[in-house]
Amino acid sequence: MDGIIAYALAPELNDMLQGSFVERIAMEDRHRLTLTLFSSDRRKHYLTLSANPTTPYLALSQQSPPRGMNPPPAFAMYLRKHLRRAKLLKVTSPDWERVFVFQLIALDELGDERELQLIFECMPRTANIVLINRDAVIMAAIRHVDHRVNRVREILPAHPYVPPPPQNRKTVPEILQMTTESFFSDLDQNTPSGWAVTRSIGGFSPLLGDEVAKRAGIDAAIPLGALDRDAQGAFFREAQALCQSIVANDFRPAIYYDAPEGEARRRPIAVHAVPLTQFHHARYFDTLYEALFIYNTATATLEHFLRGQQALQKKLSDRIKHARKKRKLHEDDLAEGEEAELDRLKGELILAYIHAIPAGAEQIALDNYYAPGEKVICALDPTRTAAENANRYFAKSKRKKRKWEAAQSLLADDLDRLAWLESLLTTLRFADTQEDLDAVRQELESDDRQANVKVDSPGSQGMPGRPASKKRRQQQSFMQNKKAGAKKDAGRDDKPLSPRKFRSSEGYTLASGRNNLQNDQLLRKAARADLWFHVKDQPGSHVLVASQGQEIPEQTILEAAGIAAWYSGAGRTGVAVEVDYCAVRDVKKIPASRPGNVSYKNYKTLYVKPLDPKVLESF
Repeated sequence: MDGIIAYALAPELNDMLQGSFVERIAMEDRHRLTLTLFSSDRRKHYLTLSANPTTPYLALSQQSPPRGMNPPPAFAMYLRKHLRRAKLLKVTSPDWERVFVFQLIALDELGDERELQLIFECMPRTANIVLINRDAVIMAAIRHVDHRVNRVREILPAHPYVPPPPQNRKTVPEILQMTTESFFSDLDQNTPSGWAVTRSIGGFSPLLGDEVAKRAGIDAAIPLGALDRDAQGAFFREAQALCQSIVANDFRPAIYYDAPEGEARRRPIAVHAVPLTQFHHARYFDTLYEALFIYNTATATLEHFLRGQQALQKKLSDRIKHARKKRKLHEDDLAEGEEAELDRLKGELILAYIHAIPAGAEQIALDNYYAPGEKVICALDPTRTAAENANRYFAKSKRKKRKWEAAQSLLADDLDRLAWLESLLTTLRFADTQEDLDAVRQELESDDRQANVKVDSPGSQGMPGRPASKKRRQQQSFMQNKKAGAKKDAGRDDKPLSPRKFRSSEGYTLASGRNNLQNDQLLRKAARADLWFHVKDQPGSHVLVASQGQEIPEQTILEAAGIAAWYSGAGRTGVAVEVDYCAVRDVKKIPASRPGNVSYKNYKTLYVKPLDPKVLESF
């Protein structure tokens, strides 16, 4: 938000909220305050003020917000005491400043009227919500600022309220009275042209500075000193034209996107009251507050999605790193175990040539009777007899053989787990919706619950005939509590997520699993004559086409293969990949394997490009 948006928004808020009463006050988090206002036309409005230092915003809507914090913060309790049933007289904003002043009249404990002002300072880093009385003395603030943070402007109860310092820039009306020469004479000629507008006109953001440069046909990064006289004239004319439209309240609120409508990954990138020609994809609104509400909601949803995606990606990356470390250890054990036969041979040769081995020898080369002419070098312990050295080699051989046998099984588990984790990471990387994230999270939680309900190891139990030590009792109690918690979680019913469903151009239903659990579920519920699709030799979603008792036409097969390629490791690259497909009757779940692991036969392979699902009807 910049000063121009505040200038355009304040009259809208005043027209909508003037005369309404404060019915409810809540805080969804420590930065966000929501006032429920009951207007004279018997409608409820929800005014949200977010003083988040990173992304402060104001939103007005008729949609009920989430429930507030319980117990409510002290600031919310204080406002409830002083603003409950208060009447909103007026909403104003100092010209070109990102500050909103809500003038209210409330009743005190004695029933006398008192004038109050709720001030919202909507500036990043210093955003705040302050309640002051008629004498401009601070009563409460959502963020207290003392002299350690700001020596000039303290925001503390019982202190006088000092407005934010002025910007010391030319106002919009003043720009209309200037000439090209006077405008450029006050500016540093080394400043980029777009940034020069931002620094010189009050209320202008970098977005509007770039807009002036775009309308003048100038690169916003070019320094002012590099502009010739014609370019300077065009630049100043566009700046004046934009200021003239602002003074005339010639606003056209819009949200601007990075892609046209219908794109799966379409994201909002800007919102403003002034038409912005630098963007190509816009959605226009009748009111600015409606555009701001939709933009802030979409931005908050996107930020929540990205935070969840990053958190899951970090969790998966850590688990993949751990799985690879285990695989390396077991591969080393397997390589070491392959030496078991050599140790056994050395033990046999030492016994065979026991009388030829001198006492105290540290090494000896013995003939290998399994391979005539070959010598086997045996390291010996000089403090031991030849027989003891032979037994030491036999013991090492048995130990390495046991390690080799265990490593074979464990390495297979490692490879299976690693493939499963990488398939989840692929699913996460191409997630488009919150449901996709929830599907990955549910599968991870299901795996965690299965890991937590394993039987305790014997080492955690007390020794028979001996009283358990304090440490052992504490460990046993911890494991029992953990096991009980795991059982409780395992019995909890998570809200089931539905798979992705599309309708092919020929009317057939296509279903795609969001995670491996859904892939198994789709396979179990499918008819034997339905078709199953999966990208070849890569992680990806299972796609099934319901045959409806008919032969599935070629176009639907191609579309299903394209969907399977889209939700796979090939992803959105557009590169053609191989996709296998066959009848469901030929797909078998591998016994005792992880979700999503299947074997199939009698299949055919198509070479197709990923198909964006937006070209199909989803339901």
